[in-house]
Amino acid sequence: MWGMGLKCSLVVLAVVFAAGCSAIKVDHLPGAEGLPLVGGDGVVPELEYLIRPGDDLEIKFFYTQELNEAIKVRPDGYITLQLIDELKVAGMTPKQLDAVLTEKYSKHLKDPSIAVIARSFKGFRAYVGGEVSVPQVVSLEGGMSVIQAIYRAGGTLPTANMESVVLIRKGPNGEPIPYHLDLSDGAVEQSKVDLQVALSPSDVIYVPRSPIANANRWVQQYITDLVLFKGIQLGFGVSYVIEHDKDNND
Repeated sequence: MWGMGLKCSLVVLAVVFAAGCSAIKVDHLPGAEGLPLVGGDGVVPELEYLIRPGDDLEIKFFYTQELNEAIKVRPDGYITLQLIDELKVAGMTPKQLDAVLTEKYSKHLKDPSIAVIARSFKGFRAYVGGEVSVPQVVSLEGGMSVIQAIYRAGGTLPTANMESVVLIRKGPNGEPIPYHLDLSDGAVEQSKVDLQVALSPSDVIYVPRSPIANANRWVQQYITDLVLFKGIQLGFGVSYVIEHDKDNND
């Protein structure tokens, strides 16, 4: 799926990363100010669920059931259905997709009464890595904070530096944007807003062992490491394929 040039670039970045990204200082990164927060009752990152690559959809026709489909959204965000061409559905709500399909099938059917049902929400998740007990993907169930996701991953190792947690979030153009969160005991005592930051789909949480040097460069290298050595799709501009870590040297 990727061009050879891109593959080579990823390999080079992975070698640089494996050679050791020394200490990373995150103090100059943007902090929690302005990020969505989890309140007393929790907060859902989106008002309406948006369809994402990997989601399982069921398309049901009330009067022409032979056209019913159970289909998975491809990594490029498209689906293929009978009678119509490929259709990009990633970024739509199920209601919006229902309206689009109704319009398209009205050219072929007298009464295209359609229901779009999202059966699984595989895009609605985040990745937790670094100095945690079990680096893993976590599903975003209701409102979940960054610190809750870290607990979901088994908590931190004794070597974790909770003052310099990095949250990598997808920007408006799909680019990874890093944020610095202080989730240390001191932050708890001060009731810092960092502890209430809500997760959004495709977020990456990195709990470092030590401070980080060039944060922007490190973000790219860390995501490349996920691309090459792990097995899940993240939405940073391209589809990244990742699998579980073999050790804790994120």
